[in-house]
Amino acid sequence: MLIIVSTISIRQVWAMPFYNLKPAGELVLRARFYTTYSSSSDERKHNIKKASESINKTLLDVGEEFSFNHVVGERTVARGYKTAKIIVGGDFVDGIGGGVCQVSTTLYNAVLLAGLDVLEYHPHSLQVGYVAPSFDAMVSGGGADLRFVNNTDNPIIVYSEADGNRLLVSIYGQPMDYVIERKSVIIGEIQPPEEMVVKDEKGEFPELFEGEQKVVRYEKKGLLSEGYLIKKVNGKTVSEKRVRRDKYKPIGKLIVEGTIKRSEDLLDDWLGEVGKI
Repeated sequence: MLIIVSTISIRQVWAMPFYNLKPAGELVLRARFYTTYSSSSDERKHNIKKASESINKTLLDVGEEFSFNHVVGERTVARGYKTAKIIVGGDFVDGIGGGVCQVSTTLYNAVLLAGLDVLEYHPHSLQVGYVAPSFDAMVSGGGADLRFVNNTDNPIIVYSEADGNRLLVSIYGQPMDYVIERKSVIIGEIQPPEEMVVKDEKGEFPELFEGEQKVVRYEKKGLLSEGYLIKKVNGKTVSEKRVRRDKYKPIGKLIVEGTIKRSEDLLDDWLGEVGKI
């Protein structure tokens, strides 16, 4: 069971100067955001927990920048990450560190709700299922990072906990006199390409005989979307700002056709060859 108190005493943190806090030395919960991943594979759950532990209890001083790739580090087997599904080139494939993008995405949304300035984010090429369109934040070892800055007058602390079902990121700092809400708007759809039928030349589906087919990927429409941040004071909207516009690729239906000959077909082929002698 996850329990987080609403304030944190300065005595619980390192010797870091806190500025103009009233009451002195008290940080409050500015924002929190969670995503779920209970249906993920064990490998993906492992990666999420590992990355979550890396960002947990991160403290940023006034004006200090946060880099997800710097704090979490390389996602490699040597560093304990496992193989799980990632998005590469508009398709879901196996890759080291699959699931880490859910951690960066959850952090990204908490950062937005906490009113912090985002310096760098990257959308996925495909829509992901754990967050609304235009609110994802992809990271990769190839240079795609999530960066933000502490633009408040006091230090902030990032807390993150993954329990196998829910990933929760909380951000503590000086009190806020406003509330930020998110709004995801779908502005268009992109139709998927025509279905493809490919033969199982590599024998990856030994259960399929010649003429038999199996759907290995279902079609999904692509999206055009926008993300907005709504600022409210005392329950009244004071501003609404579009912060991004994104395009998520469609996915075409993929069908594989078996290449394994049935035993009776093999017998007919053999008898046919014998008859030619």
